[in-house]
Amino acid sequence: MESGEEEDSEWITLDTGFTAGCVEDNPRVILHFDMDCFYAQVEMIRNPALRSKPVGVQQKYLVVTCNYMARAQGVAKMTSLNEALEKCPDLVLVRGEDLTYYREISYKVTELLMSYCPLVERLGLDENFVDVTEMVESRRRSTDISELSFVGHVYGHDVSGVAVQDHVSLALGSVIASELREVLFSRLGLTSCAGVASSKMLAKLVSGTFKPNQQTTLLPQSVPKLMSGLSGPSRTPGIGHKTAERLKALGVLSVRDLQLFPLSKLVCEFGEANAKRMQSLACGVDLSPVTPAGPPQSLSDEDSFKKISTLSEAESKISELLLSLSERMRKDGRLPQTIKLSLRRYGAPTRWFSRESRQGPIPTHTAHRIINGCPEAVPQLVSIAMKLLRRLVDVREPFHLTMLNMCFTNLQAKTPNRNTISSFFTSAHTPTHTSSTHSVCDAPSSFTQPETLCGTTIPQNNKQTSSSSSSPFIQHPIRAASSAPPVPERSDPTPDSRSVNFADLPPDVDRDVFRALPPHIQMELMSSFQEDPAERQEHHSRSAPPSPRSDDLLTRHRSESEEPGDVGAAERAPDGPDVPPNVDPYVFSQLPPDVQRELRTEWRRGKPTLKMSPKHTSRRITTTTTRDKRPARKRSHSGSLLKYFKPSSDKRS
Repeated sequence: MESGEEEDSEWITLDTGFTAGCVEDNPRVILHFDMDCFYAQVEMIRNPALRSKPVGVQQKYLVVTCNYMARAQGVAKMTSLNEALEKCPDLVLVRGEDLTYYREISYKVTELLMSYCPLVERLGLDENFVDVTEMVESRRRSTDISELSFVGHVYGHDVSGVAVQDHVSLALGSVIASELREVLFSRLGLTSCAGVASSKMLAKLVSGTFKPNQQTTLLPQSVPKLMSGLSGPSRTPGIGHKTAERLKALGVLSVRDLQLFPLSKLVCEFGEANAKRMQSLACGVDLSPVTPAGPPQSLSDEDSFKKISTLSEAESKISELLLSLSERMRKDGRLPQTIKLSLRRYGAPTRWFSRESRQGPIPTHTAHRIINGCPEAVPQLVSIAMKLLRRLVDVREPFHLTMLNMCFTNLQAKTPNRNTISSFFTSAHTPTHTSSTHSVCDAPSSFTQPETLCGTTIPQNNKQTSSSSSSPFIQHPIRAASSAPPVPERSDPTPDSRSVNFADLPPDVDRDVFRALPPHIQMELMSSFQEDPAERQEHHSRSAPPSPRSDDLLTRHRSESEEPGDVGAAERAPDGPDVPPNVDPYVFSQLPPDVQRELRTEWRRGKPTLKMSPKHTSRRITTTTTRDKRPARKRSHSGSLLKYFKPSSDKRS
């Protein structure tokens, strides 16, 4: 993309109905931001002493990126360590296998951009698209065109020779791009390049014309020149390596060849939709929208190595990957539904297109253990992953692997179901994880929603608060319920309990559990609470044994619930391994034995817990009617729901 090339004025009409270069009528203004040598910049932010030195970020035996001081001495990306040190003996190498901190800074960049404009689309760790069309239209109404000028470079033109009045929207886009780049530097210390154009593809292609820390605007009439300057079809975003190989077999060696290639032949090879899309992209036409994706749809971690040829080595590496990935999943807070294993064998011709993958479901109880941080989750995941490995590799024969990747997909928000029995068993001290991408990505306190962007008012519909409560990228640390300030009692009627005054509840009733009950049960319980206190105390002392010990409770459960030969039920403790960690063991132990067995069965199957079945209700009613002939007001509460509402502090005292 040399700036001295002559302008190509030929316009190419496609069968798709698009005309290459005819984008003057396209009202969109798209910005593309690309962080300069991102990994190296992050390392220089972490260690300011590196700013004056040539820095390379090392992953295994390669320098994956380096700062511009090192590039000036001949070091390039993806250079071997030996070659890099030969060219730059004073190169400072920093280990970069752990991507945690890079991800944190990456999401802070996206969060900051979203605080100014909601239409932000992430592209990898160091790139973002921003659709500023509405911001441009708002500024246009209040801007004096005679004082407007382009900021930065204009592709293929001298800035002073461009008539701004013919390209007002793009000129305003260049001003906004400059302001956002300045914000990224002042808030995060990151320099970046930016492209300003009418589509995502063109903005990405033009953003790297002048580097580092510069920006370039692409005018509509310069689109043919930009596209013809590409070295081949694979340089066009949206046309991958394999497609480029198939095009090469057809004799298409350049973007220019693809522009002129008969559409009918492309349709025969790729199908009508793909053929039209490829030829449109080759001519600079891209109508794809900027789509904010929110949190990622999958989380993965991988490692490459020279050789893994035994099951024990593979299991050790898979355990290492899953341990790191489970911690990220715990911070994310969503439930993974699927696990995928990918690998690459020795001798694969390319890095990305010789991967083999298999995937399988993650049991629900394992998914819950992942996000609750239970140590039992990783061994269970390793077992699943090893089964997937055996489906990919014949372990009876020698094998040689050079890469392993573990991925969690089908991520679903954790939404507790208040209609199930288990929803009432959650311990009050169990912390809750909210759905987010990275809990460590807390934005600085200065990341507040700006009313203006460098002196220009932002339209109201473009405003978006940057607080962590509304951001899909930010999650602040969650405090345990025990350390949270007490919630004031609500004495006003609520939609679910219009005539219930929570201030009238007895002190030994757990308010949170009571609020979760259906309204009609709340009313029935409130009626029973209004009994004479002395009478209620008499009934309670007569029916409830004082502070049962756990061993006595287990003994009673065994005698009541075991049948001949039912050894498993007798040996399981109330908080045994088949009881989820977010279940209060004491509340669970107070349930009737048949309900305990049903819940254990459902938890082992990994299915949602069923509601209280009618048979349990009728059985308990029958038992109460048969054994207790006292008047209604004289009956003990030992067989009612009341005994499950004792606060945790009272239960274990």
